[in-house]
Amino acid sequence: MNKNIFYFHGFASSADSTKAKVFDDFIKEKFPDICLHIPNIDNSIEKSFIQLERLVGENGGDKLFIGSSLGGFYASYFAEKFDSKAVLINPASNPYLGMEMYLGKNTNYSTNEEFYLSKKDLEILRLNNVTKIKSPSNYLVLIETGDDVIPFKYTLDFYKGCNFCIVNGGSHSFDSFKEKLGIVSKFMKL
Repeated sequence: MNKNIFYFHGFASSADSTKAKVFDDFIKEKFPDICLHIPNIDNSIEKSFIQLERLVGENGGDKLFIGSSLGGFYASYFAEKFDSKAVLINPASNPYLGMEMYLGKNTNYSTNEEFYLSKKDLEILRLNNVTKIKSPSNYLVLIETGDDVIPFKYTLDFYKGCNFCIVNGGSHSFDSFKEKLGIVSKFMKL
């Protein structure tokens, strides 16, 4: 059976993000038989759900998820939906609560594309929010305590009972990602 890994980048980022490239290189080198999907997620929250539902649904076999920040939200959503494993990197667990500051015009950090975040987008996030983790053992949550976007203590509380890898210092970008690829591959049983 095919093994698929879906890597979801964060808000206003792209498939060309540093972590996505590092993970892509790692999988190609160490696990060339795995089918890795790293989509450029649409900046529109509404369109992103349609895009990701289609992508995940079109690919049969085992499904594993990895996501950073808002991508961690998407990874949690799909891990719960498919009862699959997920690796979350400084994840946004309730993004609709913290993204009001981005309402209106934004610019994608990677592509420089301008887009708008609406109240409808926040409502879509709220409606699709995972409120309780059914199988905490399905999750590996990577946290750097220096994350200045998402308070790490909130993440610890939300993902209580999950597997954690906590690194002192760092940033929201999770600076030590490359050093944690062994832990990630072991958790995903690649």
